[in-house]
Amino acid sequence: MEAAAMVGAAEINAAGGILGDPIELVFGDCGFSLGEALHTVDSLIEVEGVEAIIGGHASNVRDAVSRRVASRVPYIYTPQYEGVACGPSTVAIGSTDDQLLDPALHWLKTEKHADRFFFVGNDYVWPRMALGTTQRILRREGLHLVGQAFVPTASMDHSRVIAQIAQSGAQVVILALVGLCAVEFNRAFAAAGLDQKMLRFGLIVDETVICGIGAEASTNLFTAANYFAAHRSNCNDHFLELYHDAFGALAPPVSAASIGCYEGLHVLAGLAEEVRTRDSRILAERVARPLRQTYARFLLDEVRGERPTVYIGQADGVTLQVVTALSH
Repeated sequence: MEAAAMVGAAEINAAGGILGDPIELVFGDCGFSLGEALHTVDSLIEVEGVEAIIGGHASNVRDAVSRRVASRVPYIYTPQYEGVACGPSTVAIGSTDDQLLDPALHWLKTEKHADRFFFVGNDYVWPRMALGTTQRILRREGLHLVGQAFVPTASMDHSRVIAQIAQSGAQVVILALVGLCAVEFNRAFAAAGLDQKMLRFGLIVDETVICGIGAEASTNLFTAANYFAAHRSNCNDHFLELYHDAFGALAPPVSAASIGCYEGLHVLAGLAEEVRTRDSRILAERVARPLRQTYARFLLDEVRGERPTVYIGQADGVTLQVVTALSH
C-alpha cells in the first residue's frame, strides 16, 4: 500500500503536483484499536501537519477517525467496506460488499450450482454487516444459509468452527476474515481436507492473503474484486510498469488495497482541482456531507473510472487469476 501510494504521488508530481504544489507523503500505522487510530491521526495532523488523510485501514475505526478529522482535513477512505454512510469530511471510494456479493453469489448459483452457504467472519462491524448483506442476497436468490460463525481476529484454534462447517452440508463457505486470521483459517480448512469437498468464497482475499495461505491450501478458493494484479488492461499495465520500474520485479504483490491508496491520491488531486484550492479546511468542508461513491470515483478521471467492473478471481497457487467479468 505504501509503495502504491508512492507511485501515485510520483505520477501526480510529475504532472505538476496538486495545483502546482508537489505531494509529500507521511505514513502512519493506525493499528487495529480505536486508541491507536486516534493517536496516529492526531499525530499526523497536529505534529506532522498533514493536509489530508488517506485511510487504507479496517472499518472498525473509520467512523471515529472521520469524527476526529471533521472540518480539519479531508479524509479519503479507500478499502472495500460495508457500504454504510461514512462520517463528516469523508469520501469512501472502495467497493461495497453489496456491489461484489450480489453478482458473485448469483455466479456461484448459476455456474457452480451452489445453493447452501456457510458464513464465517471476524467479530467486528464489517463482517457482521457483510453477513446481513449475504442473508438478504441469498433470500432473493432462493439460496440457503446453513450456518454462521464469528471468530476473533487474534490467533486461535479453528477446529470447532471447521467441524461445524463439515457437518453443515454447505457447498460454499463465505469468508469475511482479515489479515493473519484469514491465512490461519484457510490453512486449517485445507488441513482438514475440506478444500477438496466444498468451495470457499472470500471477501477481501487479495494477492497478499493468497501468498500467506500458500499454494497447498488455496484449492477451490474464489473471491471477487474490482482489481486483480494479473488482469491485463491498459490502466493496469500502465500502473504495473510504473510500480515495477520503481521497486523491481520482486516488489510486494499489488492488490486491490494497494490500488485503493493509489486511487485515493488521484481522488484528492481531482477534488482539489475541482474546488481550485489545496486549503485543507475548505476541502474538508467540501466533503462535510459524504460524497456519493460514483461521484468520488468520477474524480479519478481516466485513471480507473467511476464504475469499475466486478471480476471473479480464483486462486492459482499463490496468484489470483481472473475467471470472468461479471458486471459494471
